[in-house]
Amino acid sequence: MSRVFTTPTRRIAFAIALSIIVHGLALWLPRIKLPEKEIKLQPLVAKLVPLPKSLGKIGKHKPKQKAPQTPQPEAVVQTPPEQTIAASETVAASEPVAASEPVAASEPVAASAPQAASEPVAAEPAVSAPVVADAEPQRPALPKHAQLRFAVYMGEKEFKVGESIQKLDISEGRYTLMSDVHTTGIVKVFKSFKLEQFSTGTATSQTLTPEEFTEVMTQSGSKTINRANFDWTNHMIRFSSGQETALPQQAQDILSILYQFPVLRPQEEVVSINIGTGKKFEAFRFEIAFEEQLDTAMGKLQTVHFRKMHKAHEEGLEIWFAQEYRLFPVKIRHLDKDGKIDGEAIITDIRVSDE
Repeated sequence: MSRVFTTPTRRIAFAIALSIIVHGLALWLPRIKLPEKEIKLQPLVAKLVPLPKSLGKIGKHKPKQKAPQTPQPEAVVQTPPEQTIAASETVAASEPVAASEPVAASEPVAASAPQAASEPVAAEPAVSAPVVADAEPQRPALPKHAQLRFAVYMGEKEFKVGESIQKLDISEGRYTLMSDVHTTGIVKVFKSFKLEQFSTGTATSQTLTPEEFTEVMTQSGSKTINRANFDWTNHMIRFSSGQETALPQQAQDILSILYQFPVLRPQEEVVSINIGTGKKFEAFRFEIAFEEQLDTAMGKLQTVHFRKMHKAHEEGLEIWFAQEYRLFPVKIRHLDKDGKIDGEAIITDIRVSDE
């Protein structure tokens, strides 16, 4: 066998023949399907049922009561058209015809007994139900888990500098709410910034009651921590700086308020809310604009727009809440002391779970 490869010509001829055999097998033998790579799951985005455009509740009217019917005569009485009562007026819509006894299309429906021509048929009085007073509007139920993602811009969508993620978790009557704002991309190379906020407390299906709020700011290697404790038993709010002040009912912290703005009726134009940060506690007054459309990465959203009322040379705050998404915040805007837009966070993704 070794003599076959004694000359270069024979070795080349053997290699060519072997190549032809291998390629022939590859072309004519059955193809073997190799295992595919693991498939990546698509993001789960929950699209919620839109809320009514009007946030107020309208009282419901009771249906009209049906007057007792006059016993029908055995024989069908032919009456002039002006004295005949239409069958649709005498047969109540709420009384379906039995399927086993269909009514022929040509079969006349017996009319009520005719009255004398001098005695016109009296119109049936309408029974008006009392209007139910408007109930206090309720905000949509909070999910057990929610994650909102925002794109953060410097100025009015001029330049993207980072992103923000908010997570809400509710379990066994308690909640944890977290917000993480940080720079991304090339901005992070030149200026690293991270703001973390945490809010914890008790929860119901619709309300959050904060007990502790913590804010951690990391910038250029330095870290600052501020904390506020809500003492509902003694109605006091205490700060990590040592200061304390009276705590009114239904107060919120600067993070939990994003999920607790009250549901308002369209006639309301201004609302006052008590909000605590990691440094101080103050009453905010907001102007309200209803039915304002907002362009986002998720499409056009119908929103309720809250604009903080502030004095000259004070910082401003504006928040947009989406009616289609359980009144979640979808845009947050900060203004500097000169009234210019300092930064904006605009929604890019919402995910919820009630499991």
